Amino acid sequence: MQRLRPLQTNPEFSILHTDSFHEYRVENWHLARDGSGTVVRHASAWSWKYSLFPLMLSVSWPKVFAGSLARVLLSLAAIFFVWTRCTQVIHETIIVLPEHGIQLETHKGLPPLTFFTNKRFVPYTILRDLVINEGIKRWDVRYYLVVLKEGTTGRVALEVCFPNILPHFPILLQVYQDLREFVSRQVPSTPSLPHTQPP
Repeated sequence: MQRLRPLQTNPEFSILHTDSFHEYRVENWHLARDGSGTVVRHASAWSWKYSLFPLMLSVSWPKVFAGSLARVLLSLAAIFFVWTRCTQVIHETIIVLPEHGIQLETHKGLPPLTFFTNKRFVPYTILRDLVINEGIKRWDVRYYLVVLKEGTTGRVALEVCFPNILPHFPILLQVYQDLREFVSRQVPSTPSLPHTQPP
């Protein structure tokens, strides 16, 4: 088992191939696009600056009157601070389980620790197709990878891969090409969307 980093321009992307599964992981950092090689992190580990927050809280707590609104606000601020630090997206993965389906995962926590994992499984029986789509995010046009699956009512539903990180196009293209190979072997050849005849 060896983790590969196939794209030199995108070292945040890695692939792990084993006999039982294939994992495509995108970590929540990337290299600066100016060519300097600087790492741009979107999830930050606990730093010494964050240690000042509990210190300030412990110093100011006795000075605030018991039962006052200030203590409630101070407590809410502390809870909010800890919550935002512990729910950062660390990495997102697509795990291909041959013969079974595709599992989409989002790992959240305080780097390098994972506290929460959101898993969505798409079995091959309801998987219809894979698509790289284009969308608008604020003032930016982004590409994203979508798994088309058949819903409970027979309609097509979308599962977005890497929904929080939204990696750049070269990563999506690499994942798409590899997943197409697995999906074409597993999914029966049926049209992904119903075709209608023009009147």
